[in-house]
Amino acid sequence: MTNENWLIYPTVDLFVYDLADGIGQSEDKISQNRQQFWQKIYGDKLSQPQQAQIEQAETEIGDYIDLLGNKKVAAFESPLDGYAYPVKFGDTYAVQFDLSGKIEPDSDKKFAPKEIDCLEGLKSTIISRFNQPATIGQSWLVWGELTSGQDALKTAKDCYNKLELVPNAKWDRDLKASGQFLGANFYELWLPPGDRGNISQNYHVLICFFPNSGEASISTTSQKMTKLYPQFLRLFGYRNKVIWAYQQSRQLKSDLKDASRKIQEIVSQLPEQVNAAKVDLKQLQKNLVYCLTIFSIYANYISRLEEQENTIKTNLNNYNKRLETIAERMGNDKNELKFMASFSDFAEEKYVTQVKADNRSLSAGLRLLENAIQTIEGIIEIERAKSDRTLNFTIGTVGVGIGTSGVAASIYASQIKSPASPENPMSASQVLVLSLLLGIAGGLVSAGLLKLLDRIRGSK
Repeated sequence: MTNENWLIYPTVDLFVYDLADGIGQSEDKISQNRQQFWQKIYGDKLSQPQQAQIEQAETEIGDYIDLLGNKKVAAFESPLDGYAYPVKFGDTYAVQFDLSGKIEPDSDKKFAPKEIDCLEGLKSTIISRFNQPATIGQSWLVWGELTSGQDALKTAKDCYNKLELVPNAKWDRDLKASGQFLGANFYELWLPPGDRGNISQNYHVLICFFPNSGEASISTTSQKMTKLYPQFLRLFGYRNKVIWAYQQSRQLKSDLKDASRKIQEIVSQLPEQVNAAKVDLKQLQKNLVYCLTIFSIYANYISRLEEQENTIKTNLNNYNKRLETIAERMGNDKNELKFMASFSDFAEEKYVTQVKADNRSLSAGLRLLENAIQTIEGIIEIERAKSDRTLNFTIGTVGVGIGTSGVAASIYASQIKSPASPENPMSASQVLVLSLLLGIAGGLVSAGLLKLLDRIRGSK
């Protein structure tokens, strides 16, 4: 068996990220988020006192909270040499699962070379510990020391293929960056989800191999990794948050495009409604209510899309700053971590540029809908004004007619001396008919005058 199939102190780490409290989420939803996160660590064994203690820990002031307090980690059951380290930063839960195999009673065996096939068992043990998928994303870290004369690149390829952390894994396709840091060889492999995919298709693996320099070297290597772990926990968190926010923006874009099609239907129907011989006022009012509803939904989507753009930019900025912090705290030149900045370049070019363009183009639909609403409101006001003029015209005409009829009847009644006499030749029924006729005539005359005045006003 060749040297490339062995590693000293092989270790597998999984960094998992979940949303703790999203914008607009209710207390019940936040509580559900908390419960699902802790199930990853304790399963169904989380007691009420533990849960109360955890909730209390989250109230601590700070942007980085050790959720288990001074205890820091929840050790795996014996004989496993591993632990879970949960923290919270910002609105994100994060937990690191670390496993290096089983505790060896003999210290000489602990750092003896092991076949890389053991990595598959470490990975499976970690995965078996939780059944809740990560809501934001996850990253894998595989590290160890090489044996004397071992080829780092070939060992990394063998480890990647054996672990099968990515479906249909292909080294040449998935390798995005490589470099040296702290004297170790780093290989970063990742496969982002497509625009129509989901966050579970986000794969990220970092392989790190240190050279062997004697019996004491593994102790030094362990110290370096212990110092790196908290930094990687945050760095990978920012990285996964960028991809998660972009995937959220893809769903919002799809929803906005559906709403945009409805807006186009409304706008295309407006000319027909405006030019109709008889406008249906009730239908226009229904259309206005529908447009206002769509406007509210569309504006909410646009606002959320802008939030995702800001989330991407903020976390990308934090990612770059964290790379600088890692180099500074480990006493190295920041250029040594330049290979890990390849993700930043990719995200800036693809994610930031795309979401910016989407915001600009889809915001135009909001202005189009505003114009449609204003147009419909204008038509409704015009129709109401017409209706008011018609009503006033009718009231005026009828009023003149009634007034004329009443005056005629009153005059005639005042001259009546007796019901049936030569001086009073018309009967009461005849007087009634005559007064009605005079009223109608008066109404028609007033109608004609009102129409004439309306034409004169319209011509000015």
